[in-house]
Amino acid sequence: MDNLTYMDRESGRLVTEAVYAQSFLSWSYNSRVGLLATELILRHKWLSRFYGWVNSTYWSRRRIGPFVEALNIDLSDLNRPIETFVSFDEFFSREIDLSNRPICPTPGVCVSPVDGRALAYPLIEANTTFRIKRATFDLRELVRDESLAADFDNGSAFVSRLYLADYHHFHFPDSGKPGPAANVPGKYYAVSPYARRTLVPFYSENHRMVTVFHSDHFGPIGMVEIGAFTIGSIQQRYCPDKHVEKSARKGLFGLGGSTIVLLFEPGAIVFDNDLISNTEKELETYIRLGDAIGRVP
Repeated sequence: MDNLTYMDRESGRLVTEAVYAQSFLSWSYNSRVGLLATELILRHKWLSRFYGWVNSTYWSRRRIGPFVEALNIDLSDLNRPIETFVSFDEFFSREIDLSNRPICPTPGVCVSPVDGRALAYPLIEANTTFRIKRATFDLRELVRDESLAADFDNGSAFVSRLYLADYHHFHFPDSGKPGPAANVPGKYYAVSPYARRTLVPFYSENHRMVTVFHSDHFGPIGMVEIGAFTIGSIQQRYCPDKHVEKSARKGLFGLGGSTIVLLFEPGAIVFDNDLISNTEKELETYIRLGDAIGRVP
């Protein structure tokens, strides 16, 4: 199975990263028996909830050391000793020392809300379904709200996929006032690159939460957090209708990989050239929380 290949923005080099637990995930999407098991069992909420519960128990802390070693996690990010984590789930959803994530302070610069592998699309249409790597993207199905879909029709989208080793909290990309988060129930498909033979309805069928963020510099931004296989929860940690500063914490993902999508109205943002160029090559760009992704036109 393919490993993850992406462009590291800081070094300007291509990075190939081994996929953790790749054999099982590859089997679940690339074999007939695995696909049947995915449809009948693996994509359902109860299994991800159960997996989350198992990894919240005290004995699960034995997985932390091997996990850190296998994924080469940088422990200098931690704001507490690794020995103090009482479960694997607690370590997975760890907070970090945010001084290691300097935030671009320039007004009119939009920053990444997460550490992740990013794609940028300058034009998305509500009436068009297109492919994002091995998943299908449909704006209407993503937000499940005709009015919102109309607002972001012919606008732009920023997609960031978090890998297992990443910091799994998400933040606001600008200062502004967020509305309440709307829950969109769904399944728990694993996101690409696991499926090689078929496109996964990841953006249209998975559990997600949608927030309209009235930003100070980019107008309304649709913030969509998407759960995936083994995600125990999407937790919101902000106060709706209260003004926030750029990079303020919005929430966090429970155990597993996950994705966040930012939607912009037409003409609201100009993405950085490297993001657009890499996306055109179907190459993700690794960007950390607080890095610039675009600017006011």
